[in-house]
Amino acid sequence: MGVIAVTATAKPLDRRRDRATAAGAAADRARAVVADIDNQLKTIADLTSRQRESLRRATDEAAKAKRSLKAAGQRRAELVKDRKKAVARADKARTKARAAEAKYDKEVLADLVRREKERDRAQSASPTRPT
Repeated sequence: MGVIAVTATAKPLDRRRDRATAAGAAADRARAVVADIDNQLKTIADLTSRQRESLRRATDEAAKAKRSLKAAGQRRAELVKDRKKAVARADKARTKARAAEAKYDKEVLADLVRREKERDRAQSASPTRPT
């Protein structure tokens, strides 16, 4: 009879042990799934954080590039304006130089003409003429 009692108690005990083992294994698998999901969530959070930082830096860089382009455009406009003024001043200076050179040329010619006239008159008035 002891054998029967052992067998009768053994069956439910075996079933309970099997169920407990299966439940423990299922719990371990569930914990592994949770750990895997936690790892994926952490990875996604880290990636998102890095991407946000990268986007912030890119946005800052884009803003800096826009400011640089704007400043370069303004500087170019200033230089174009200054160049126009410088060209006008250079043309005016060339015109003045030509006018001054023309006046100088006239003065030199007038001086040459005066000297030649004086020399010619002096030669005409001299008493020793070759015959």
